[in-house]
Amino acid sequence: MADIMSRKPYLFDLRASKQLIGIAVFSTTFTDEFLYGIIVSVLPFSLTVRSGVPEADVPFWTSTALAVFGLAMVLGAPIAGWVVGKYERRQIPFLGGLSCAFGATLSFMLGFKPWVIIVARILQGLSAGIVYTAGLTLLVDTIESHELGPWIGFGLSGMNFGVPVSPTLGGFTYEKAGFYPVFIMSLGVVLVNLFLILLMIDRKTAAKHRGQKDPTKCSCLPNGNPTKIAITNGKRRLSTVEDADPTTSTPLLSRCHETSPVVKFPSWWTVVGGFILNPRIRAALYGCLINTILVSAMDTVLPIFIRQTFHWLSGATGAISLNLTIPSLIGPFVGMTSDKYGVRMISSIGFTLAAVAVALLTLTLHDDTKSKVMTCALLYFVGIGLNTSLTPLVAEIPRIVNIAQEEQPDIYSDKSAVTEAYMLLDAVFGAGTVLGPLLSDIALEKLGWTGCTTMLGFLSLSAIVPVWKYVVQDMFRNAADLGKMVHLDPNHKGR
Repeated sequence: MADIMSRKPYLFDLRASKQLIGIAVFSTTFTDEFLYGIIVSVLPFSLTVRSGVPEADVPFWTSTALAVFGLAMVLGAPIAGWVVGKYERRQIPFLGGLSCAFGATLSFMLGFKPWVIIVARILQGLSAGIVYTAGLTLLVDTIESHELGPWIGFGLSGMNFGVPVSPTLGGFTYEKAGFYPVFIMSLGVVLVNLFLILLMIDRKTAAKHRGQKDPTKCSCLPNGNPTKIAITNGKRRLSTVEDADPTTSTPLLSRCHETSPVVKFPSWWTVVGGFILNPRIRAALYGCLINTILVSAMDTVLPIFIRQTFHWLSGATGAISLNLTIPSLIGPFVGMTSDKYGVRMISSIGFTLAAVAVALLTLTLHDDTKSKVMTCALLYFVGIGLNTSLTPLVAEIPRIVNIAQEEQPDIYSDKSAVTEAYMLLDAVFGAGTVLGPLLSDIALEKLGWTGCTTMLGFLSLSAIVPVWKYVVQDMFRNAADLGKMVHLDPNHKGR
């Protein structure tokens, strides 16, 4: 052990710090959305000029490329969950996901046939599924529970930066340097992300170099007390070691429960099916689905509305999208606030604000200064609402999983349960990416701008009811509070 500790990697403290790991996750979400935005901005050109697709067929191929991206995230979510759960060294799934992203970008750059573009889009969807699952699981694995909200907010803010930055940089680079430099720049972004992933040292590896036990294999309740598993009447029961320090704060993912060798692990389907049937998980996932639908819908219809109403060129249209993105800076603050005042209150406020601001966009129908200023202001409030609603729900998922582990330890005892929950979140993100453009396009065509924004406003409001009703009570907003209020003994039969 002394030999291992004496051979610590270069810059060990920096590379194993939660700050660097948080930056790596931020870089990953930024990279994914940056590539997404780059491809969306150049795809029409690529189809017509490089692939020879008739102008009339461009909408079909564009919609198909978007749909297969979302479907790849949905169908690739189980693969992502399996990969992240199988490899305890978090760099491995990251490398797989970033390899898919690199291959997708290279295919877009070199491919001419439409089917090559579709294949590249599928690879990009698989990459998104893997890196989001790996990134969120890594944060849960690394960050103490009382700090999880702000760090989740910081990690997710990367995707909000990537969406508007990519069209701006992509358009400028294409105008000044041409087609290939756009994708060379994209490959460079992937390589920077890859460097950060290789540079960081995950918690399991860091513990070995510090001479500590593997923290991801400890067995403790949410209050920090270690647990032991006993078999009573053929069923598994929990008991606590009373002399443990109840104030211990550890990352939620390390609170897995040891299993007796005579007890079989539940199947993957049992764990995932249990989460799907869990009303708390369903409420959080529904809120995330509505959030993703709103984001992708605004990305789809806003440029059309701005171009038709204000007659702005692509540069100005991209610049106004910054009003949706700048509020992502409040992500860490939202996380801290939700940890203090409760997830369902903060998230519900976010959905309400987004609903009101989106609905009020119906007033911006004229090409005048008043409408332009009002549009910018309302989009800013939409951005605040979207960020305020999403961050608390994503941070709450591992806490809900931890509660499920307390209630049904025979099903959710495996430490990969959080990974499986985030796998479902990936599928929800993919579904929202498909449904948002589809619903908003139909609404804009059939109902006009007023009908489209009204529909999006009601969608936002629809998330409040399940979030308020089923997301865990505010007094249980973190697992440490739950551990203080629930006493488990060998004869405890759950609530």
